[in-house]
Amino acid sequence: MKKILLYFLILSTFLFNGCFNYTDIDKVIFTTSVIVDVDEEGMPVVYEEAFKPSRGGKASSGKGSRVLFQGTGKTLFETFRNLNLSSSYKLNYTQCRGIIFTEKAAEKGLDRFIDVFDRGQEFVIRSDIVIYKGDPVALINAKLKEQDYIGLFIHDLIYNTPSSSRGTILSLNDFLNKNYSQNNTCVVPMIELKKNQLEDKVAISDGAIIKDYKMVGRLREAETESYNFIIDNIKGGTLEVSNPNCSNNFVTLEILRNKTDTKVYYDGKTVTLRKIINTRAIITEAQKSLNFDQDTINDIQKNAESNIRKFSLQLFDEYKKKGLDIFDVAESFHRAYPHKKVEGNIMYKTELLVEPHVFVEGSTDTTNFR
Repeated sequence: MKKILLYFLILSTFLFNGCFNYTDIDKVIFTTSVIVDVDEEGMPVVYEEAFKPSRGGKASSGKGSRVLFQGTGKTLFETFRNLNLSSSYKLNYTQCRGIIFTEKAAEKGLDRFIDVFDRGQEFVIRSDIVIYKGDPVALINAKLKEQDYIGLFIHDLIYNTPSSSRGTILSLNDFLNKNYSQNNTCVVPMIELKKNQLEDKVAISDGAIIKDYKMVGRLREAETESYNFIIDNIKGGTLEVSNPNCSNNFVTLEILRNKTDTKVYYDGKTVTLRKIINTRAIITEAQKSLNFDQDTINDIQKNAESNIRKFSLQLFDEYKKKGLDIFDVAESFHRAYPHKKVEGNIMYKTELLVEPHVFVEGSTDTTNFR
């Protein structure tokens, strides 16, 4: 029995050895983010941010330096390999956290650039994908005090988005799935470098509407909350409603939980998309006076429901006129009626029904505010 155990341990040493040891890591430069731009001829221009482990026996300390690269080529993969001509060690993409396309590249079309991220053996599909509006050189040279690396900062920024209902999230895997779906349309978060701050800040702003791998419009930041309600992507955030006791002021609700259920009905002519939105919230702020009696709470709930319904219908009608299915209507219809087909653009034949239900839970120990 002991011999069998010994043989197993020796065998496992060879079979389960990790991809890297300290010597390997000391001879690799890890890319943390890739920025893809295009020149006037449409050729890719790549900016990369990478982590270079420290040398001289200090690799195990976890310290290293930030290294920047820039290159161009006929294809994206050729450009990645050309960057190695100016690197002391091979660039490795297994730790790439942020895939950033400039707005210019997105408008030209991402179909020329996206395949390498899906097919390349070193890239991982859980990387975050964003569209950047601005100068890529300014972005990669930005000095962020919260995080030295743009790629890691964007990763943290994206996953902090659920604390606000006004933001979108999309990984490379989600992006690829969306473009293989029935409507070939998705909303990719956009980032920008804020200049009106006390220091350099990168912030999530609008959403880039991508159809058939090409940017065709923007979902404005003010519209993203309604969009998230419709597609069931609310993880947190706030709702601002008019104060029932003082109509010129507001009451702020913090969203605790939300669930949007989707029902699809088809009568042969019209597709009815029914969205049942169930939201639980708590009162976190009141401007001016507010009585916490049941009648006031009911009024607050009705005001919140009215706002959700109004702005959701406005947003849907806007993109219905444009014929852009950013709400996964075609995919929802296909799941409900897999053997039926709607001729033409399904958005033109769809009516939206919004049924919001907002429940305000008990607030803090503070009761009436006068």
